[in-house]
Amino acid sequence: MRYLRLYHELVKQSFMRALVYKINFFTVLLSNLAYFLVQLIFMDVIFREMDSVAGWSKYEMFFYIGTFAIVDALWVFGPYFNLQDLPGLIRSGGFDTYLLKPVNSQFFASLRKIDVGSIMSALTGIFMITYATIRGNLMVTFTGILFYIIAIVFALMAEYSLYAILVCLAFWLVKVDFAEVFHGIVCYFANKPADIYNGFIRKVIITILPYGFLMTIASKTAISKVTAKEYIYGMVISTFFFALSLIFWKMSVKKYGSASS
Repeated sequence: MRYLRLYHELVKQSFMRALVYKINFFTVLLSNLAYFLVQLIFMDVIFREMDSVAGWSKYEMFFYIGTFAIVDALWVFGPYFNLQDLPGLIRSGGFDTYLLKPVNSQFFASLRKIDVGSIMSALTGIFMITYATIRGNLMVTFTGILFYIIAIVFALMAEYSLYAILVCLAFWLVKVDFAEVFHGIVCYFANKPADIYNGFIRKVIITILPYGFLMTIASKTAISKVTAKEYIYGMVISTFFFALSLIFWKMSVKKYGSASS
């Protein structure tokens, strides 16, 4: 309850700041809308020539893009920009103030700032999956939606874990510019279902970089195409990476403490 109250206060403060910078809010909104509109147009062009891609129909693919929009919006809403700032805080010594806070340092460093504009991107994603469900006559059930939401949480855990581990390398290497490049590559492969990839790339996506795989599971769960084996495996590997990120954070903070003492 204590952390929920703290997070509520952080969200409230972020909303107040967003009201001051309204132009930035709408700029982010329009850029996000443009990006996902391009994705939909691209898919529409592809499906003019074929009925399905790797077993995904046109509207199932639209559903996936909507899911990607929702997860991406939640990711930007919470941890992304906070973790992006972490290497700079480490270099400047500003991270010291985080260690002095009477809260878990990883919680505060990951969620202290909220990107309010991303909420509209999430609404865009909800609109897309609703549109895809209606136009594509997709078989979506209440149970499927429930497990879909759970899978989205695990997809966020996977993305958070991978990026947190990368930026935590700043405790050891100081400069980690490659983290952003690597994250961009992961997102590039994740904006399409994992099912379209084969061979080595598919193995990497399923085992080492499971972010896109978890979103694939979420979408397939909602439209009743996932297997129990896939779903359970996704939850296990997401939990594994999240636990790994917690352990690596503690190790990294200890390294920082010894370096500053």
